[in-house]
Amino acid sequence: MKSKPVWKIEVITTAAAQPALSQAIEGHCDALMAFEMTPGGPWQIQGLTMDEPDEAAIRSRLIEAARPLGLPAPQTAIERLPDVDWLARNRSAFPPIRAGRYFVYGSHYEGAVPPGAIGIRLDASLAFGSGEHATTRGCLLVIDRLARRGRRGMRRVLDLGCGSGILGLAAAKTWPVRVLAADIDRDSVRLAGDNARDNGVSPRWMRVQWSDGLRRLGRQRCDLVLANILAKPLRRLSRDLVRRVGRGATLVLSGLLVPQAGEVVAAYRYQGLKLTRRTIIDGWVTLTFRRG
Repeated sequence: MKSKPVWKIEVITTAAAQPALSQAIEGHCDALMAFEMTPGGPWQIQGLTMDEPDEAAIRSRLIEAARPLGLPAPQTAIERLPDVDWLARNRSAFPPIRAGRYFVYGSHYEGAVPPGAIGIRLDASLAFGSGEHATTRGCLLVIDRLARRGRRGMRRVLDLGCGSGILGLAAAKTWPVRVLAADIDRDSVRLAGDNARDNGVSPRWMRVQWSDGLRRLGRQRCDLVLANILAKPLRRLSRDLVRRVGRGATLVLSGLLVPQAGEVVAAYRYQGLKLTRRTIIDGWVTLTFRRG
């Protein structure tokens, strides 16, 4: 990252407004994080991008997101950062994360994977999915819950919008299943493949490929379908995505703010699926559906 400039987008807001404002600028960022500045105090949202940001568009999106909450335009700062390897610095600050049986850690971590846990080694990067975001943790907790129930006979898993590949890796390390992981971002596809190799998961068990939506992925039905994307594409893909869900299979959707869940639930109920669980973390919701 030293060879290319990096910009930082910083927003100060309230705990209640943080999910909506994070969603508002997510499309302008290559990496996004949010944290509480002081216990019970304001939240800081930080986004990093390697493309010069459209400051007017970002401020407009933030104002639009804040208005329904009755809030004024949030305090925002956009600046180009000094030429420092911010990705390496971010990795060194990435602590191990526990979500159910899954222990997600970076290459800098020198400790041991806790007894009984499934270790997933990932470095924080510009591809989404290091385990820190509430949507990723929500999906990992759902996979953990399915594993506790046994789910024998699990053979095929689809991880759509795989990012770093973390959810596909969790499935491949939990069951003897064949995982197809796909993403529209070619850098994510490359990284997910690298992460699979780093975690000892061979291409026989986890295949990673580029795809725009569900095209190029064939028509084979799966026992578990994971899609941690965003509300709008999830609604748009509902018909095609449900066609990949086998009878008695599970569909897990995430990348949604709580107020967005209703329309997504309606779209998938219309396609014949039954909502079995909502997992809510920090204003984000993960939806679990079952077919048949």
